[in-house]
Amino acid sequence: MTIKRIIQEQFAWTVQNRSADRLQAEIRRHGVLVYGAGGYGRQLAATLRHHGYTVQGFIDSHAQPGQIVDDLPVMGTAAIDGRHAAQAVLVMAINNFRTAIDDVVAWARAIGFAEILFVPELPDVVDPALGNYWQTSRALPVQQADSIARVAALLGDEASGTILEQLVAYRITGRPEDHPAVDRDRQYFPADLPIGSDEIVVIDCGAFPGDLLETANKAGVHLAKWYAFEPDRRNFRHMSDFVQAHGSDLSEVALFPCGVGAQTGIMGFAAGNADASRGVEAGVQVDVETVPVVRLDDVLTLDRLDMVKLDIEGFEAGALDGMAGLLGRHRPRIAIAVYHKPSDLWELPLKIDAMLPGGRYALRQHGHNGYDTVLYVDWD
Repeated sequence: MTIKRIIQEQFAWTVQNRSADRLQAEIRRHGVLVYGAGGYGRQLAATLRHHGYTVQGFIDSHAQPGQIVDDLPVMGTAAIDGRHAAQAVLVMAINNFRTAIDDVVAWARAIGFAEILFVPELPDVVDPALGNYWQTSRALPVQQADSIARVAALLGDEASGTILEQLVAYRITGRPEDHPAVDRDRQYFPADLPIGSDEIVVIDCGAFPGDLLETANKAGVHLAKWYAFEPDRRNFRHMSDFVQAHGSDLSEVALFPCGVGAQTGIMGFAAGNADASRGVEAGVQVDVETVPVVRLDDVLTLDRLDMVKLDIEGFEAGALDGMAGLLGRHRPRIAIAVYHKPSDLWELPLKIDAMLPGGRYALRQHGHNGYDTVLYVDWD
């Protein structure tokens, strides 16, 4: 079955069984319990209440006796019986790359909630503002089916094709059983995609606190030279401390307290969010500081380059433009995050193919709930 046919069938199933109108009617009829009292859960509860829906409270695995959050009770699963469940719609608010939801969903289905809503459904059913990163209207893959099919044709192995099909299905249906299997241990160095050398020169864009070193060590790969770019000041301090502590393990290191982009300059930056610190596009109303951004072709002249890692919170496309010369000269492996924006999953592979035709493409899933999807591109 072609991926376009899969997209059409999954969307038809969604329209028939999980339409926004039907799910909204269930919420109005029963009211809501939100599973997860963290930041996303609180945002979700506030949004539901803003739209006039009744929120009965939160369910959370770390609930404390008598706990109240945003004037709503927080309960553990032991406090929910079948009678209570039958009178509420459970809305999942676990929305991060670390936490699988399978056990929670199995419990919720067994106890008999009136309905269960999943994170991929919320921008359609509740409010588009609940769409973070890849999350948006479930109709988008249908609208972009031709582009997704072009990406499927680029992928060179069966595992990648399966992951793409599952990701698209998951984005449309929201069902956790449609989500691809997750490899948390070998992000950027999958065991079945060996880089071909046990000593490499790497440009690391979005270096965070230096976690690439840990995953490289697990893969048995030594970083001969590591050029690390990280604009968040706190992350950069952590990375500097890490390098000082592990200096004897590294051959050559250059740390850059800046971002990367299509042009050298400055940009607004929402800092202090650990791995979610990010650049801010013009017109976005959030508290920001100013950070330097460099065009990599302006600052690096290398004799050798084996790998470029790009995980820069939605600014990957511009960074590719800013390193076009380096990429063209060296043809390094590219390991690039393709989940920060809804269209990254197809636009970034097609952009790379237009810049440098003839690459070998592979897709791997390294995080839960649609996060940490990485595209790997190699050349002969």
